[in-house]
Amino acid sequence: MKTRQQLLIALLIAIGGGLAAFAIVTSPPQTEQQEDIVTPLSVQVIRVKPQRLRMDVRSRGRVMAQTEIDLVTGVSGNIIKISPEFVSGGFFKKGDLLISIDPAEYDLRVAQAQARVMEAQYQLTREEAEAEQARDEWQHLGQGKPNSLNLRIPQLKEKKAKLAAEREELKNARLLRQRTDIRAPFNGRVRNKEVGMGQYLSSGAVLGRIYSSDLAEVRLPLSTHELAFIDFSDSPTRNESRQGAPVRFTANYQGQQQTWLGHIVRSEGVVEQDTGMVVLVAQIPDPFGLSAKKINSSGMESTKSFTASLPVGLYVEASIEGRWFEDLVILPASALRNNNRVVIVDQKQQLRFRTVEVLSREREQVVIKAGLQAGEYVLVSGLHHPVEGVEVIPTEIVP
Repeated sequence: MKTRQQLLIALLIAIGGGLAAFAIVTSPPQTEQQEDIVTPLSVQVIRVKPQRLRMDVRSRGRVMAQTEIDLVTGVSGNIIKISPEFVSGGFFKKGDLLISIDPAEYDLRVAQAQARVMEAQYQLTREEAEAEQARDEWQHLGQGKPNSLNLRIPQLKEKKAKLAAEREELKNARLLRQRTDIRAPFNGRVRNKEVGMGQYLSSGAVLGRIYSSDLAEVRLPLSTHELAFIDFSDSPTRNESRQGAPVRFTANYQGQQQTWLGHIVRSEGVVEQDTGMVVLVAQIPDPFGLSAKKINSSGMESTKSFTASLPVGLYVEASIEGRWFEDLVILPASALRNNNRVVIVDQKQQLRFRTVEVLSREREQVVIKAGLQAGEYVLVSGLHHPVEGVEVIPTEIVP
């Protein structure tokens, strides 16, 4: 009896478990499914505004004198005079006497050459008289046609040649005498002086180094691409009187930022092998402001120039005035991707890639020549790796 009850209980438990399992299998618990909600990212954009721009070109270089030479003596002798202006940094004008060499020896040479010329002139005059007499005698006493010796023609030519040679010797003696006074070949300034009073000089000795003060020059390296922005022609048929593009030079000098104005005048005509750059040469007139100096009522020299003098050797920044271009777009450098692509935010606020034509690029900005339309929005920041078609929330920024 007890065994039957246990079997019945076991059977009931098995049946109940099977019913429960069947119910779980046929009716699984229901869970709520939630849809994934993706929020568009906020990005910064800039609106395309084409404009007319002048594409100035920047470069830098060192100021040089247009002409710089060693001042050399053409004669030998002792120095008897040195100009007060012939010192390092001294200014002089063309034709100023800088150094005098003792002329006594050269005065003697001139006097001796003059005496030889007078002697040769006397010999020629005497020979002309003898030749005239020979012709007269032949006409009265001679027979047939006279030869050149009868008429003393070779002797006459010799005396004429002798006189011509002595006259050239006199010219040379006077030239050497003239070279004892060493004068400035141009308006300029002394870089350094190599001699002193009383010093004996040999012909060809260097007296010092001088450079011109009327014009300064600056070599400006540019890339071949930047040449397209400058109004400059390197053709040999161009008008030499026409100045090239204006250039503004700046440098920190005398404790403040100074500015000088010049013009491009020529190209050196070659592409440098090491850098691939082309060098243009700019000139700055009157770099020391000498033409601005005036004499006041007290007889003292004064100046009304507000521009500092431009010293040779100074490194300067140059801004070369460029050409005007239409419909250019300026964008931050961060807007350009893969050198020639930008990302546009379309009317559906989705990202679209666009290939553009870049005219110029700098560290902080790029200039776009073609590929963008006015009013379009260009992605500037907010996404490091944009994907085509992704929806965003654009926020316009003002450049």
